[in-house]
Amino acid sequence: MAQHVEDRHGRENLSLSGRPVGTDCPFCRIVEGTAPARVLREWVDALAIVPRGGGVTAGHVLVLPKTHVPDIAADPSVSAATMRCTAELAAEVGDCNVITSRGAAATQTVPHLHVHLVPRTRGDGILLPWTAEDGGGRPGRGRRPWTARPLNPGASGPPR
Repeated sequence: MAQHVEDRHGRENLSLSGRPVGTDCPFCRIVEGTAPARVLREWVDALAIVPRGGGVTAGHVLVLPKTHVPDIAADPSVSAATMRCTAELAAEVGDCNVITSRGAAATQTVPHLHVHLVPRTRGDGILLPWTAEDGGGRPGRGRRPWTARPLNPGASGPPR
């Protein structure tokens, strides 16, 4: 069941998960204004903040929706709005990684959708978890290549 609450500016915020916003979610507390954060940009439906500890590169930003959703799959419309805000920032940054994770196995540590915008420069030394040791972008020795399950159970492979 949805719960109506207000964000830190008195606007209505709808918790689609049914979980009271801010109860135990650090990002909800930031949205409510009850936890500290360096807010870089604010939209009606999202915030851009500096990650705790400053991030992995200069300019690393987290974009999070003001509505509590646990991950990117929980509510596609909230995810799309959050990605729109991230895209606005990415257009200003130049080369960057845009990353979100879903679930512990995918390294999600806070169960509130958030998108990492990580500015990049050639030779910055940052490797993504699936980057090959040789820098070729293919799985390294002993690693399985990424494979997709068909969206349609009757499909035999990726769309052509």
